[in-house]
Amino acid sequence: MASLKIVTPITLLIVLFTFSEAREFVVGGHENSWSFPTSSDSLNGWAQKERFEVGDILIFDEHDPLNDSVLEVTKDDYDKCYVSNPIKEHKDVNTKVELDRSGPFYFISNAVVSCEKGQKLTVVVLHKHPKPPPPPAPLASPAPLSSQPKGPLASPASLIPPPKGPAPSPAPLSLPATAGAFGLRGGFVGFVVGIMSLVGIVFI
Repeated sequence: MASLKIVTPITLLIVLFTFSEAREFVVGGHENSWSFPTSSDSLNGWAQKERFEVGDILIFDEHDPLNDSVLEVTKDDYDKCYVSNPIKEHKDVNTKVELDRSGPFYFISNAVVSCEKGQKLTVVVLHKHPKPPPPPAPLASPAPLSSQPKGPLASPASLIPPPKGPAPSPAPLSLPATAGAFGLRGGFVGFVVGIMSLVGIVFI
């Protein structure tokens, strides 16, 4: 039973990102540059002005697949235009070759005479550098701390607001009780009664 493979959103984004970032280069810079190089080193002169990264695609434009093909070869075979032991052979019209690794690639024509006349190409591929992430948003600065009041701290009683309107007058103090007229009168009456009692005793 075949196992089902679940494509996660992250995997899908990586695949879409890879395809969207792939660049295509027509070898030589324009049509027929590969089939009819203007000089023995014109194709390499064009390649030295470009920047190739892993995932880019080379287009070998308008070569005849019946009489010619594009060979990917070693450095030694490239220098000698040796066509009998290629790493890969591409026979399609408008051949597209993906640069799937970093380092040098060597391409020559399957026709030895054409290779010796300059139908050959050296491409140096660089690692793809990821795009730098956007700078983080600046953090909000904290609110400044309120300054402490200078001088001695106020007592709790002073923090209570004073009542509105005139202050009430204090209640009158009660005076202590005195003998007064009633006290003197009672003492005199008692004295008179005492005298009369003594007089009555004498006359009896």
